Amino acid sequence: MRDDELLRIEQMLGRVLTVGTWMSTATLALGLAATFAVPDLPVTRLLLSMGLAMLLLTPVARVMAAVVGYIRAREWWFVLLTGIVLVLLVGSFAVALAS
Repeated sequence: MRDDELLRIEQMLGRVLTVGTWMSTATLALGLAATFAVPDLPVTRLLLSMGLAMLLLTPVARVMAAVVGYIRAREWWFVLLTGIVLVLLVGSFAVALAS
């Protein structure tokens, strides 16, 4: 893999992690502030749940972005390996939600 392709993939993965972290932090902070302001408001629980979901799904989005980046770079071994990681992540979420 060329150095510029690797740098581009790393930058994309960094952006995915940064955006996911900031979005989940903002949603959790908003939900926490709403809980302190009006504890019985149903939207507070929704905001907190959405923030946690975003935080949990950020690594999944990172692995998906890695798969896309490696496909574009035609690095088939990395596509295979990150695809296996993605299947394991999605499978663990499915098992956790089913139980």
